[in-house]
Amino acid sequence: MTTHLAWWGVALSAGALMALAWWGWQQGGLALMQLGIHC
Repeated sequence: MTTHLAWWGVALSAGALMALAWWGWQQGGLALMQLGIHC
């Protein structure tokens, strides 16, 4: 049972890290687009 919970923790952590990285990449892309539009 503990291994099952550990796997859930690993999966949730990996998913959260991927979501955070994707969000940061999206923010960076939008910022670059805005810079290009303003210049």
